[in-house]
Order: sequence, then structure tokens, then C-alpha cells
Amino acid sequence: MAFIDYIRKEMVLMGYDWFFLKDCDPHMSEYVNDYYKFRTLVSSFTGSNGTLAIGMNEAYLFTDGRYFIQAEAELKGTGIELIKLSTPGYPSVKEFIKKRLEDNQTVACPSDIFSYKECLDYGFNAFDDENKVFLNAYKRCFNEDYPEMNAECTVNILPLELTGECAKERVQRVRDNLIEKDIFFYFSATLDVNMWLLNLRGNAIKYNPMALSYVMITKQDAVAFLYVPNGYGDTMEFKKIISYLNDNKIKFLTYHSFEKYINFLPHKRKACFAFDKMPLKYAKILENKEFELYNFDCNVSKMKAIKNETEIENIRKAYSKDNKAVIKFIDWINAIDVTSMDEYELSKKLDEIRLSDDDCFDLSFDTISASGANAAMMHYEAKKNNCSKILNNNLYLFDSGGQYKGGTTDITRTIAIGTPTYEMKHDYTKVARGMLSLMNAVFLEGCSGINLDILAREPMWEEGDDYKCGTGHGIGYMLSVHEGPQAVRWMQNPNGRDAILKSGMLLSDEPGIYREGKYGIRIENILLVRDKFETPDGKFLCFECLTYVPLDEKLLLREEMSEKEIRWLDDYQNKCRTINQ
Repeated sequence: MAFIDYIRKEMVLMGYDWFFLKDCDPHMSEYVNDYYKFRTLVSSFTGSNGTLAIGMNEAYLFTDGRYFIQAEAELKGTGIELIKLSTPGYPSVKEFIKKRLEDNQTVACPSDIFSYKECLDYGFNAFDDENKVFLNAYKRCFNEDYPEMNAECTVNILPLELTGECAKERVQRVRDNLIEKDIFFYFSATLDVNMWLLNLRGNAIKYNPMALSYVMITKQDAVAFLYVPNGYGDTMEFKKIISYLNDNKIKFLTYHSFEKYINFLPHKRKACFAFDKMPLKYAKILENKEFELYNFDCNVSKMKAIKNETEIENIRKAYSKDNKAVIKFIDWINAIDVTSMDEYELSKKLDEIRLSDDDCFDLSFDTISASGANAAMMHYEAKKNNCSKILNNNLYLFDSGGQYKGGTTDITRTIAIGTPTYEMKHDYTKVARGMLSLMNAVFLEGCSGINLDILAREPMWEEGDDYKCGTGHGIGYMLSVHEGPQAVRWMQNPNGRDAILKSGMLLSDEPGIYREGKYGIRIENILLVRDKFETPDGKFLCFECLTYVPLDEKLLLREEMSEKEIRWLDDYQNKCRTINQ
């Protein structure tokens, strides 16, 4: 009997017609510890974004355009149907649930891995505490308890030369917002926010240097509360952390005491948090205590996104090191016959080169190493015994990054192996034109990424091509490789107005073309928003490029580029040579 059938048995016992699952933790993290990969275990779909809807006789997987090809392959034989989000003819998760509720069906979700905002938006009418349906089904199916989470709880303190601002100052900025809004409590379950606020890092999630944690800050008390697992015991390292927290007026409490603590809070207070980043479970406790709840994160996400000058200088150094590592990898590929090797071997070589730098303490995500048709899957992962040989006369795409002492990096390059076709060169040139156009943009302050996306996408749209994802994402500082609220995309943010771009924000610039069954092309540079000049018409901004790794001249058709685009290209290629000498 399939695992999904055991879940259906539990659903009958609970009276649920539909049960929804995700890979998610109680912090709404994009990337999660393996312990929280519930949807992956049930469905076999391994993408980072996907919601599984389980009915008594049918099941559906909702995911976005980055994963359509991958999902179709991984769901084969499972009986789970793919629903393509943002695609004509397919419903959104909200529309799907609304129809079931109109039919008087019971639609449930685990209250610890779905957010308060999802509950408000979707209208779930049943809540499964502690994900009991999944855990009970697991025990029945495998005749054993769900494995314990690897509770590593290393917490590291970042020095001021890396942060440029002490934790006490950052907490006070939050408290100032509470005072201004007359709100008593601020809560955060968001790991990258908590780490940034308190200048800490951890190791709870692969490639994401964060510790499991909750933070509470009050309007009146000159104290913030940090809830983290205590696995240190009475050691010198633990005493050092406690001393640091005390110096910054932060009180240490254990991770598992957070729920107990909020249950003892007084009634009828005002509290704020990001509704999309707080698990439903805790928001319901506050609702039951008659709290006034505000969807406001005290501007922490914006504070975190705007890097200070200390962080910026460290980020530049990190990208300088990373650029050289990637160039060394490309030179290695060009010096040998890689067609005798496979995608996994190349990914391990790139990882080895990057991690040989003492300042690179980890990767920032699993390296994407894809040849030919595999590169048409945006988040393809080559595995040791499940990957392809490097194809001759085709394209090879790699997307990778590192966690450095001073920055998080991300870069994608596509290179020709052997002799590329005209179609490959034509498509590559379009992608390069789009990337260069966005990189060289000058724009009025007040613009968001939605105003700029057309610059990168226009060469593709002119010929009826598109890529089923955004053009750019923010990047954390020794944190997650994906960071909001800033982004570059053509579609309006469903959660509200897109973030205004501010000097100090980081953005990726990564247009692409993906030919299913043939090849994929993506070129990704990382850009830093900077002030340009001010005129009577307003203040203008521009981008400082941090990525200087040459584009593949074998794939560029200069005759298909305008004079301006050729100037941009020559300037970029020349800078790649001079900067990396």
C-alpha cells in the first residue's frame, strides 16, 4: 500500500475530505531541514516549491514554472496530477480550495507548517495540530516513529567588522517602530530575520547558516527574547553566547518554551508579525487571547535587504573571490575533453575549486550542473548515480554559489561544449542582450523590479519566448541565497505592492531560455543598487555589477546585437579581463 493511502486512512479518522502538505518548517523557510520534507516523502517531487492536495480518490501537486518539466518526470506513476500555477486552464491553490469549500467539504492543513496568511487567504476549515495525520500515517506505513530531527544547534556570533552594526542597535530600530505604531509585541519566526537582527548564524539547514529560533521584542522593555535550542550544556561556548546576548540586552530562552511562553502572555494586547512568515499554530494562540494582530514586520525585511557600507565592502570582496573560482572552473573545462565525464563530476570539481578558498565555509545551495536537455529543467540536480554525460556539440549550464565570510554568492553561466548550432547561438545572444540591458539600467527612485523586468525579457518576448520564473531575486548576507522583499518580475506580487528598489539592495539578473528536450540557457549576474545622480526631475539609481565572469564568445552573434548592446558587451568583457588579473 502506498504511503498516500495511509494518509487517506488517517483523513477518514479525522473527518477530512482534503489534506494539504508542503515541505515546510514552523519558520516558513524556503529551504528546510530534511526532517521537514513531508511533501517530498509522500509525492516523490523534490522541488523547493510545491503544495500537495490529497483527496480520498485523487491528489494534485501545485507548483510553478521552474518545476513543470521536473514535476512531470518525478510524479510519473504516483497517481498525483500536476497543476501548473499561473498557467491558463489551471486553478490556483486558493481557487481549488474555494471550490471544495463551496461543496461543503472539509479542507485541512497542519497548523505548524502553513502560515497564518495562507489560512486567511485560503479559508481552511480544519487544522491538524503538529501534523498528526502525516506522522500517524508514517508510523502505520513504515511501522516505526518518524525519525528525530538532527538537532545540531551551533550558534556563531558575527563580529562588528562583518556586520557594521551591533545587535542592540538593530533591536532598537525595531522597538522604535513599535513605539511609533503603538504596538506592544513584535514576533518573528523567520530564521534569516532572527539571525540578521541579532548578528548570529547557525547550521540548522543545509547551506543556510541559520539556527532554529524565535524572537520576541516588546515596546517597553529594553530586552529582546531569543528562543533557540540549547544543546551546548554548561560549556565555555554556551557561556560566551549568553554573555554576548546579555551585553546586547537579549534574554536567552529555550526553543521549545516559545509556545508555552506565548500561552502565558496577557490578553488583549497589540502584536505584529509578518502573516506569511508565522505558522498558523501560534497566530491562533494569540487570536484566542483576543490580541489585535497586525501584518507588519517592523520593516525588518527592508532593513535587512539594504546592506550597510561595511556589508557592501565585504560582499564585493566575496564576489571577487567567487568570480576567480568560477573563471578557474571554466578554464579547466576548456582545457580538457569533458565529454568523457558526467554532470556530477563537473559539479564536484566546481565545488572543490570554490571551497578551496579558506573564506568560503560552505556552498549557498546545491550546485546545478546540467548538460543538454537537463538544463531545460531550471532546478535540475545531478546525482552521483543519476545524471548524464556531458554532451558534445551542445550546451552546459551551471548555477552555483558559496557562503563566504562576508557574503553569499550566486552565479549562472552557460557555455558551449564542442560546436553549437545557430539556434543555440541565437538564443544565447537573446539572453545576453536581456541580461546586459537590465545590468545597464538607469531608473528613477520609486521604481520596483516590476518596472524593470521588460528590459531583460524584451529580446525573448519579441520572438514569442518567455521563461516561467522571475528575472531576479534578492540575496542575503551570509544567509539565504534568496531574500525578499525586492525582486524583478513582470507579474504583480499577489501579496501586495512590490518592494521599491533602494540603494544597497542586491538583485540577481538572470533571464533565460529553456527548450524542452534540447537545452537550457541562463546567464546570471548579481547587481547592487546604487545612487546614480539627481536632477530637477528626481533622484536616479543604477546598478553596480558584482559578477565579472566573461560570457562565452563562441555563443555570441554580434551581428544580431545593436551598437549599444555591443558597447555594453565589450565593456563587460574587458572589465572581466582587467578586474580578474
